[in-house]
Amino acid sequence: MSRHWPYVAITALLAAVVAVWAIPHLGDSSVIEPETGLQMGSELLHVVPGSTHVLIQGNDLLGISLAIHIDGLAAQVLLLAVGVGLLVQIYSTTYLGHHPRYRSYALIIILFLLGMITVVAADDLFVLLIGWEVMGVCSYLLIGHEWQTPAARAGAAKAFLMTRIADLGLLVGILVIGQTYGTYRISEVLLQGPKNSTAIGLLVLVAVVGKSAQFPLQSWLPDAMPGPTPITALIHAATMVAAGVYLVARLLPILADSSIVMDLLAVIAAITMLLGALFALAQDDLKRALAWSTVSQLAFMFAALATGDAGAGTDHLISHGAFKALLFLGCGCLMHAVGSSALSAMGGLRRAMPTTFWSMTVGFAALAGVIPTVGFFSKDSVLESLHVATGGGGPLGSVFAYGLFAVALLTSLLTAAYATRLWLVTFFGPAVDGHESSRAMTVPVVILAVATLALSIGQPFHLGIAVLSTAVAALGVGFVVLRWRSGGGLDVNAPRLADGLGLDSPYSRWIPAAMRGVSTVVVDIDRDGVDAYPRASAAAAGFASQGLDLFQSRNVQRYVTLIAAGVMVLTAAAVIWT
Repeated sequence: MSRHWPYVAITALLAAVVAVWAIPHLGDSSVIEPETGLQMGSELLHVVPGSTHVLIQGNDLLGISLAIHIDGLAAQVLLLAVGVGLLVQIYSTTYLGHHPRYRSYALIIILFLLGMITVVAADDLFVLLIGWEVMGVCSYLLIGHEWQTPAARAGAAKAFLMTRIADLGLLVGILVIGQTYGTYRISEVLLQGPKNSTAIGLLVLVAVVGKSAQFPLQSWLPDAMPGPTPITALIHAATMVAAGVYLVARLLPILADSSIVMDLLAVIAAITMLLGALFALAQDDLKRALAWSTVSQLAFMFAALATGDAGAGTDHLISHGAFKALLFLGCGCLMHAVGSSALSAMGGLRRAMPTTFWSMTVGFAALAGVIPTVGFFSKDSVLESLHVATGGGGPLGSVFAYGLFAVALLTSLLTAAYATRLWLVTFFGPAVDGHESSRAMTVPVVILAVATLALSIGQPFHLGIAVLSTAVAALGVGFVVLRWRSGGGLDVNAPRLADGLGLDSPYSRWIPAAMRGVSTVVVDIDRDGVDAYPRASAAAAGFASQGLDLFQSRNVQRYVTLIAAGVMVLTAAAVIWT
């Protein structure tokens, strides 16, 4: 086992370097006062340059600059990424320490973190794109780590293809930004103010919807569950899907200038958060339920961003990163004990696994929005931003704000219900055989549980929203608990919901079938149309060669006779015509 710790040491060194760099910037504000800022239609959208360092300046030949930018938001996301990454590396020494491909696994995790660091710290959009794509490749390799299983191969390929196709929107968006602003530096773009916001915003949304698994590209994230559970925690909490939220928050001053973009973002968030919660409620597999929960909670973050409140959206990003990493790593402990992530294989594990039980209890409470966890405060900040948006004056239309606020409350109710269901089914009821995991696995879980409680310190408190959200959460928790105590089972007999309402059909059946049809037509045209020309040329050459063969008898006397006859004909013709 000691041979695995050098990779932990490398990750720890990377985390230490990033921490030394980022911690001094935690107090930096992402906004400035309205009277000194750039008016973007909302007082929340005033950008400061932050701390920017240009390492290599772009020139006329190559307009890409190697520049880094860090402010309070970037510092928080960086610390989240490297912190969770380090805990995942420690956790993996036991969880996957026996695996023959552990070395490549650990090194790809480090590359994954470097990709996320590049996305967060890059000031040049093309450098950001490099980190964005590095994460895509790493996610493909890590999700498909058990490549010998068909499910892992299919999940990795689906994640890679769906996110890469969506990333074309980001590439085109970067080109449009460069054409519009004359620069690819984010800090310089933001200082110029919004231009061509609708086109840029729609292109960025295409990429973000794919990266963060939002409707209609939400299905790849639950299907990535065959990947190792520590990697699932890393993708869902601190890298990959978090990058989409961070990018929207960073470019929000530009995107918020377009009501079309903000209204569309609100619609996507409303649909995704509700569907994700419903699908999570109907799952019989703990990992898939948590995956749909991530889809829903990411939509919560986008809902706050749609109102123009970057602070509320990113606060929920950080808090979700802590408690969702806790839940996934706790799920890994459960799987290590019972050998499966199916809820039917679990039950009554609170006595056999007390450390995992209490830690995951904190995580489920944060997911449900129960005080005093950080999930309660960050979720309430999102609800408060939606409530404020209903009064108008922000980038989001009032009608969309009211609708989004109502859907968010319903989603909060469903979230509390499925979090309680998962908690009860896993740790209560008829006991199954289980055992607590080793310290290398439980210590990271405990650290994340402490962080989930500690991060609530200093969080803003909104009394009216707090009362409303607590009542909603209590209703969801109470309903499930009463059903449990009355002897009713907690199985949700909704196969259509468990299957995602068939929303994956366009990607799994319709589009492949259409592409097969199109490819057949293309092959037919190529064979019967395009190839007809070279085949006709070949046939003509063949006929010509057969005609020439009549004159190639290989009889020298005949050749001499023909030459003599030809000379005589030419001579006669010359005499006659002259």
